[in-house]
Amino acid sequence: MRGLLILTVFLGSLAVGCQDSDLPQSSPISEASSPSTTTPVQTPQASSTSEAKPSTQPNTQLAESLNSERTCEISAYVIDTDPKGLNVRSGAGSNYKIIGNLPTTTAGVVVDLTASQGNWVQLTRAESPQEVEFQGTGWIYSQLLGTSTRGYGSRGVSVYKNANTQSATIGRIPEQTAVKLLSCDRTWALVEYKGLKGWIAPDAQCPSPLTTCS
Repeated sequence: MRGLLILTVFLGSLAVGCQDSDLPQSSPISEASSPSTTTPVQTPQASSTSEAKPSTQPNTQLAESLNSERTCEISAYVIDTDPKGLNVRSGAGSNYKIIGNLPTTTAGVVVDLTASQGNWVQLTRAESPQEVEFQGTGWIYSQLLGTSTRGYGSRGVSVYKNANTQSATIGRIPEQTAVKLLSCDRTWALVEYKGLKGWIAPDAQCPSPLTTCS
């Protein structure tokens, strides 16, 4: 009887062992093996096509020339129509302090320019037919000033590519015509007229809206 009991227990243990061996074995879960909830960062790849570069090359020589400060010896007149007046600032930029204001409702306000930098010109004096409007050193946005062409009785004045008579002529502006001032270099004025941008010589300028300078 005792032998039969031992045999029964042995056969039962063997059956349990066989059942355990059929179960799938799962690996222990750790922080390293757990699924990550962080989305991997994708490193952007630089494009090798032309879209990654500017399609056109700027005229760096002209840009550098205009951005550098240059000496001027010309006059111009106010063409700003803002009734609040034309601001005079302490430096060549709209972020500089306002140190003066020129009238825009008074005709014939003429300014004397002594330097240019970018889109700004330096003045030392502004005068209307009635009085001196500004005396000192300040800066004005150049495109709020203008000048006129002389050339009375001619086919107009020549417009040059650069500020000298040896450079190419790129067009003409009719006589006694008001033009917008863009910049200046010595006694030359960089102006714009109906999309034409170029330099006009000192003897072609008339910095007064009230006379023809003839």
